[in-house]
Amino acid sequence: MTPSSRRQFVAAAAAMPWALRALAAGRAAGPSQYVTPRWVLFGSGGKGIYRATWNAANGTLGPVELAVEADHPTFLAQHPIQPILYAGNEPPTGDGAISSFHIDAARGELKPLQRMSAKAPGTCYVSVDHGGNAVFAANYAGGSLAAYRLDEKGKMTGAASFFDCRNNPSCGALGPVKPNQDAPHLHSATMAPDNKYVLVCNLGEDAIEIFPVNAHGDDPLGRPTRISVRAGSGPRHVAFHPNKRWVYGAHELDCTVDLFDWKVDHGTPELSLRDDSTMPLLPAGTALTGNSACEIEVSLDGKYVYANTRGQNWMVVFAVDKSTGLLTEIQRVSTGGTMTRHFAFDPSRRWLLCANQGSSTVTVQAHDPASGRLSGKPVSFPVDIPMYVHFL
Repeated sequence: MTPSSRRQFVAAAAAMPWALRALAAGRAAGPSQYVTPRWVLFGSGGKGIYRATWNAANGTLGPVELAVEADHPTFLAQHPIQPILYAGNEPPTGDGAISSFHIDAARGELKPLQRMSAKAPGTCYVSVDHGGNAVFAANYAGGSLAAYRLDEKGKMTGAASFFDCRNNPSCGALGPVKPNQDAPHLHSATMAPDNKYVLVCNLGEDAIEIFPVNAHGDDPLGRPTRISVRAGSGPRHVAFHPNKRWVYGAHELDCTVDLFDWKVDHGTPELSLRDDSTMPLLPAGTALTGNSACEIEVSLDGKYVYANTRGQNWMVVFAVDKSTGLLTEIQRVSTGGTMTRHFAFDPSRRWLLCANQGSSTVTVQAHDPASGRLSGKPVSFPVDIPMYVHFL
């Protein structure tokens, strides 16, 4: 890039929304080189949110340090436009919360802004709708979903919209796996591509609750449509395929991945389990005791699905049939740590980072986006009880 063209690029990037500038700068520098500094944040079960510099050329972390103190900020989500990070606070006692922080991406610094109650314990997941109009929090122990309206600057406003599945006649029967399904356990809140619905996994009742989202009203949540899934599966997280028609679900309790067909028919959401689509995440003959499924992600080109397990701590790679969406396992490798929770690819897609809660490590291994495969022995970096990986 010539000096004049670089100046033109920088000027154009400055006019973009904040959330697009870092991505644009990275593309200008090439797929494996990023304008420095670039940071990675770690949600944790420890003292707060941690940070480290990230070297995309060799897949290494700089010194890990506390970016900001926070109460067990286990799950993170970034506003699509404003420089704001939201965290789901999951303290060991009392109700959970949603906290927000202003992001200084150049310095990797976070400044506390707000903390709002999630109105129930066990806030394990937080997400923001695609337009930056609302933030959602799934409460595992509380069996509930909380949502706050966001103003144009990303501030949480008004009273929480709240759906409680405990002692709620509109909810269903508990699943058969005890003690995991002793009560409703809402585990995630994933926005649909059209931004009109949020899909909430109810692990305790083997169901996926689909809430219509009111983008501009006082109450973001409408009455949910319930989709029952396989008894004892324990749905945990879902991920949409780029074609917006397929949804892959990771089931925590029976360590499987299912394929669902998604459509909205005259304003009614439909999520249909595909026959014979269930894929195991554990090797044949492996007992479920001590193992559980966790995260799931679809590659940007839609060719691969990635999922992980805790216990044996596997990363499993599936190829996606481009015509049917059905999965074929192509690789199974160790995460390199214990009790692996969240995983994420760096923006170059050349590296995979796994947050290993049990071993207090983050592991890095190489990734080939073309083949979908992971390679090399995972390299470990010490991080205090890491639960989530987020790149700035």
